[in-house]
Order: sequence, then C-alpha cells, then structure tokens
Amino acid sequence: MTSTAAFEMAMVHRAFRNELHGVPALINSVHAEDVKRAAVVNAHLSFIGALLHHHHAAEDDLIWPKLHARAPAGDHDICRMEDEHRAIAAGIDTAKAMGSEWAKTGAPSAAKRLRTAVDELIGLVDVHLDDEERDVVPLIEEYISAAEWKKATARGASILRTHPRLGLVFAGCMLEGVSNEDKHRFLAGVPSAARIMWQLAGTRTYEDYRARLYSPAP
Repeated sequence: MTSTAAFEMAMVHRAFRNELHGVPALINSVHAEDVKRAAVVNAHLSFIGALLHHHHAAEDDLIWPKLHARAPAGDHDICRMEDEHRAIAAGIDTAKAMGSEWAKTGAPSAAKRLRTAVDELIGLVDVHLDDEERDVVPLIEEYISAAEWKKATARGASILRTHPRLGLVFAGCMLEGVSNEDKHRFLAGVPSAARIMWQLAGTRTYEDYRARLYSPAP
C-alpha cells in the first residue's frame, strides 16, 4: 500500500502524545478539593484513555494476526507490540481508578497518586509509539492492503461515531499545529459526512472544549 498508514498513524500518535503529556500540568493546575475542575480534567484523561484503548484493540484484532501470518520475520516485533498493548491497557486501568478517586474528592494525596499513574502511562505509551513507528509501520505498509487498513482505522474510530462531539474534539487534537498540507491531506481521507461536520462545527467545538479544559481555576 502507499504511505497512508505511516501518515495516519503519525497523526494519531502525535495527538495521543500531546494530550497525554499535557495531563500532568492539568492535574497540577487544580486547586485542592476543587472537585468540579478535577472532574473536567479526569473526563479528558478518560476520553484519551478510551480512544487509545480502541485504537489498540483494532490493531490487536485486525492488524497483528495478519502480520503474524504474512510477515513471520517480524514476529518478534509483533509480539512486542502485543505485550506493550497489554501493559498500556493495565496502565490505563490504573489511571482510570486513580482518576475516579481524585474526581470525587480533589484531595492532594489522590492527585499525587494520579500523577504517578499518568507519568507511568506516558512512559509506556512513548516507548510503544516509537517502537511501532520504527519497527511495525513499515510491515503494515508492505503487508496490509489499503482496504484492510481502512477497515482497521474505521474500527479504531468507531467509538467516536457514537459521540460526534468528541469525534470533532479529537480531530481538532490531530489537526492542532499541523501544516495546511497535512490538514488537507488528513481531511481528504475521512468520510465525506465527517468532513462536512468538521467544516460546519469542528473548529468551534474543539475550541470550546479546550477553553473549558484549560479555563483558569477561580
């Protein structure tokens, strides 16, 4: 297939990196016992964690088995991806539990435990995304057809179809700071209905979400 997989994977990975790396500062910005702000920040972390989980589940179900069958020389790398996915899933679960506790109380001790969990998750994700882009994306481009890749990306994004507003928000995360060329290339590859939604309400929806997420504490 063409370089579509590398381009789309880079766009999605960049958004995951940016959003996860922003969470510790968001946690630190919440005043002690400010449960309202804690809930907003925790909802964002839960949103990104859920998207990452669905992204990985699509690869687990639709990409890795095909690569095991078609690219046996890459078996070691594919097995490593599967192991890293399991570790990240456990990290997401830990952060989810810590975040739930913090959102209920806003307690500094709970915030500290959540920051530790998020820092550990960031470390796991950073290593995994680097490994995947270096070692596995070339295998995807060689052994996975364009139709198979499209099916996997649609599966990974399926959670967003049931939450159109959050779909626009994550599209904004992917398009934030990219070149006009990459923005046009990305939008050209999405279904026409989603592209029209973005054109009509995407920027406003994304900016409203960011304003709420990053609003200064009173």
